[in-house]
Amino acid sequence: MIGVIFGPPGSGKGTQAALLHDRFNLVHLSTGEILRHEVARGSELGREVGRIMQAGQLVPDDLVDRVVQEHLRQVEGDVLLDGFPRTVEQAKALDEMLADADRHVDFVIALEAPEKLLVERLLHRAQVEGRADDTRQAIEERMHEYRTRTAAVLDHYRSTGVPVFEVDAEGSVDAVFERVRASVSQATARPL
Repeated sequence: MIGVIFGPPGSGKGTQAALLHDRFNLVHLSTGEILRHEVARGSELGREVGRIMQAGQLVPDDLVDRVVQEHLRQVEGDVLLDGFPRTVEQAKALDEMLADADRHVDFVIALEAPEKLLVERLLHRAQVEGRADDTRQAIEERMHEYRTRTAAVLDHYRSTGVPVFEVDAEGSVDAVFERVRASVSQATARPL
């Protein structure tokens, strides 16, 4: 089973993905965490990615595609992708990667919340975690990027018949998780 958790910055993708991982033993592939790990390692890829992230920009498709493909090759079993795909081009690349392994995306969870709430969450996270990439300007750029490019990925999956579940991301972590869990259960036709 391949699932994708989706949503604008600050919608709680990482938190909800971690809960799904813990509850259902899904391998959680977070492109953000993978890229930050590469930066911390100081690898060649990490140095390139670090410059891009420090500027508050999104990492180009070709770099992210390579990273995801490499990690997917190493994973057996059920996977939850977090932070990928974020463009229609990446979605098509993912479809090809999975088709080569006789797999496909089984469901998409799309977290939704008002932008004002999302910005507040991100600014709070920046203070608590010391995230240099969560400046107000960087947040505004990522929100714009999501609205103009990433939201179209949902239409891509809908057009290919993949179940897309829009989930309200307002409220407590537990309340949101209950809505996410119910959607995954419905998508997989098994109680989770």
